[in-house]
Amino acid sequence: MSENRALAAAAFLLSFALLLYELLLTRLFAVVLFADFAHLALALALCGIAAGALAQHLRPSLVPVEGLLRRISTLSLIQAAVTLCAVLAVLHFPVLRYFETPPDAYQDRSSIKDDLLNGWWFAALLPVLAAPFATAGLVFAGLFQRRKEDIAKLYAADLLGAAAGAAVFLPLLGALAGPDVVFVVLAACALSALLLSRAAGTPLWPSLIAGVVSLGLIGVSTRTDVLKIERAAGFAEDQVVATYWTPLTRLSVLDKPNHAYVLLDNTSASEIVRTASDVKQRAANINRSLAWQLVPPPAHGAILAASAGPDVAIAQSYGHTHIEAVDIASEIFEIVATRWADSPVNPYTHGDTVRVHSDGRAAILRATEPYDVILMVHANLWSSAGLLSNVWSPALLETQDAFEDYFAHLNPDGIVSFGKGSQTDEIVRACVAALRARGVTDPWHNIAYIEGNSRVMLARPRAWTQAERDAMVALLPNYVKATLTLDPMAEGPTSAWKKVMSEPAMTDDHPYQDSPSIVADALHDAWTHAAGDTEAPLAVLWRSIVVQCGVVLLSGVLLLALPWALRGRSEIARLSGAGAALGYVACLGYGYLAIETVLIHALVLFVGHPTYAITVVVLAMLVSSGVGSLVAERLDTSKLRWVLATVVLLGAVQAFVVPPLLYSYALGWSLLGRCLAVGVLLLPLGFVMGMPFPMGMRALPDAARPLVPWAWAINGWMSVVASLGTVLVARMWGYTDGFLVALAAYGIAAVLAGSMSKVGRG
Repeated sequence: MSENRALAAAAFLLSFALLLYELLLTRLFAVVLFADFAHLALALALCGIAAGALAQHLRPSLVPVEGLLRRISTLSLIQAAVTLCAVLAVLHFPVLRYFETPPDAYQDRSSIKDDLLNGWWFAALLPVLAAPFATAGLVFAGLFQRRKEDIAKLYAADLLGAAAGAAVFLPLLGALAGPDVVFVVLAACALSALLLSRAAGTPLWPSLIAGVVSLGLIGVSTRTDVLKIERAAGFAEDQVVATYWTPLTRLSVLDKPNHAYVLLDNTSASEIVRTASDVKQRAANINRSLAWQLVPPPAHGAILAASAGPDVAIAQSYGHTHIEAVDIASEIFEIVATRWADSPVNPYTHGDTVRVHSDGRAAILRATEPYDVILMVHANLWSSAGLLSNVWSPALLETQDAFEDYFAHLNPDGIVSFGKGSQTDEIVRACVAALRARGVTDPWHNIAYIEGNSRVMLARPRAWTQAERDAMVALLPNYVKATLTLDPMAEGPTSAWKKVMSEPAMTDDHPYQDSPSIVADALHDAWTHAAGDTEAPLAVLWRSIVVQCGVVLLSGVLLLALPWALRGRSEIARLSGAGAALGYVACLGYGYLAIETVLIHALVLFVGHPTYAITVVVLAMLVSSGVGSLVAERLDTSKLRWVLATVVLLGAVQAFVVPPLLYSYALGWSLLGRCLAVGVLLLPLGFVMGMPFPMGMRALPDAARPLVPWAWAINGWMSVVASLGTVLVARMWGYTDGFLVALAAYGIAAVLAGSMSKVGRG
């Protein structure tokens, strides 16, 4: 194998290994920490890569011109070693205190998770986890610097390797226990080292040993778990009697005489109802049972986020057997159906329950017959499955657009029943906006809102009748302290109604309640909590966001300042126009990830499942960008501005034209057909988005070659900024504005593109 082919193959394999490791971290974080730590993997990846690139900029001898293949072969084996160490550290570092038994509700767990975290061990864990990313960042920065003339091919190999990693990750999780996927990473790194050693004529035995050991461990992993989890999200693993790794979540079973749970990532506990007494106890919550008593059996109902099925069992106890149980982690259905098959109230073996593997709203969109009841109680967004939905389609079950979909698939006399504690007020506002969009002028006649030991909103597509309202009120004494707060028979908006309606409704474009005043209050709560007071959930969120912003800004200062301060001022001073070049790659780093994020948000409901949507969008973008990078090698760099203008144009089409057409004309296609449609339609955009970086690097004069590692570091750092910045813009103003910012980044890059060929020539 020639040197160039060996280097391209190594770039492919190391990128493949790195993306597998990054995705594996998201799964392991969701199990051994908490699901919301899964987002840390992206920041670690991009900051680690940037740090490795910065190291090459400060010490070019790390990846020298002479002995390039030998050095990268060695670094491939180092990447394998530090990756294995990182996974072992995740599994064994005591970053959390743990309990012997799970809580009865996920809220109990999530409210104290910050108190469980051991800050010192967690701080010690982060650099260990970042080491594989830093090693890879060093490799790619050195490759791009030493082979700048071949950067299009090497960048394409990088993107295509990452695409391959994205493509095989879900199948690997179906074949191996989560932690054991690391052995595939080791095998890829060993193969990279082997190919490079052979091309360089150096000894092969270290690579062969690493490869044989990795393959052997992969074989063993198909029969048993090799790497064991000791503490899962703070729970004692000796309480778990069975585990099931799925592509989306880790399901664990606790089965004791007095209670049984299925734990999703061991962060969320879904209780199993095994007796009629269990069902009766659950039915005491008004948000779970009231709606079923207001419609004659057997009603056709949909239960969103059904999980282990207690709400399905409650519906069945009132004579409703034609129930659709919907959950994005639907593997739990089969576990409940088989493990507790003899239970007389098993929700998945009695009646004619239909098990639907889908996001809740996507299932409603594809319904072929109308419902009598659509019910959701505390959709769990603290598991990995829930957070995937929450990250890419936050609150899309509870927006104005969502309720328009629910009413469109509801019988005229049907009921939408949603309950989510104090957040039920937000749901009422979205429901009211949907009713008004449907032409209802007095929506308060369509909604009943009850508060007590729990809260529930019952909404109809038409006004409640007096008889229906009286029948509902007659049932309230059966519940603890149940009070009709919003009475559908009120003649006009009451003071309670005006209080609930004091904030704007959530929409698909802006599925958050954040506003400057709300954020200010949340930050004040976070500051108060530091003094020992109670902390609200929104305060936890915004405190985390502020900390992340601080870390990102600090790392940016280091990336910008260290090269200037520690690496001869004279080198940078000789490169006039370097600032414009760095600004160019910074805009590319921000724009690419921001566009990808918003496209996933726009298409997740069409595809029907967050995991598949993320996989399809990322895979299509990486593959097409890799091909675009190869084609860019043949394009004259003078066409760079035209390429960037095309990105802006196609990006606008993908964001504002394609999704409505897909929802209008292809929503009823099979899952495979929908995934293929998304993948094919994203190819043109991904194709042109793969061109600007290699064309920009080629446009740099040879004298500016030392700038390449620094440019790669800035590109990676700005991707971190994009992952956080897009969320901030979307939370405050909406995803449309987030996309406009991404397109603006490419527009600025187009303005700066002409400066690339002038670096160092001024």
